[in-house]
Amino acid sequence: MIKIEEITKDNYFLACELTTNKTGEPTLYEEFICSNAMSLAEAKYDLEMEPRTIHWNDTLIGFFMYKEVTEKQVMIYRFMLDYRFHQKGHGKKAMAAILEYLKNEQDVLLGVDPKNDIAKYLYQSFGFRFTGEINHGEHYYLLKR
Repeated sequence: MIKIEEITKDNYFLACELTTNKTGEPTLYEEFICSNAMSLAEAKYDLEMEPRTIHWNDTLIGFFMYKEVTEKQVMIYRFMLDYRFHQKGHGKKAMAAILEYLKNEQDVLLGVDPKNDIAKYLYQSFGFRFTGEINHGEHYYLLKR
């Protein structure tokens, strides 16, 4: 079962150790996303950012961060699963849990690296559609609810 939890003094370091790098070594900028440490630093100074951990049962497997853009729209700024949990169906379950967690929001916007075909396929399977907008190289996808 997927659970979403707030970042605390007890789990922030564990969240920073998660990585998408197949080597298992976290880096500041990974192939398609910046590190969780960078995201937590961003959240420290942008107080509207909401970082969260993603757990499969009691195991920390991922991280996401979102922000309410307007009353009718929320943006997911980061979504990642640790490399050890790729290709096991956790991404789809985690995204379903995130969308349920954000259930009070109307529309959900996110940015994705255009070369990240796996992420694009996942988001499109939930009904996200490319808006045509590109910002800092990221393609924006929107889920209308």
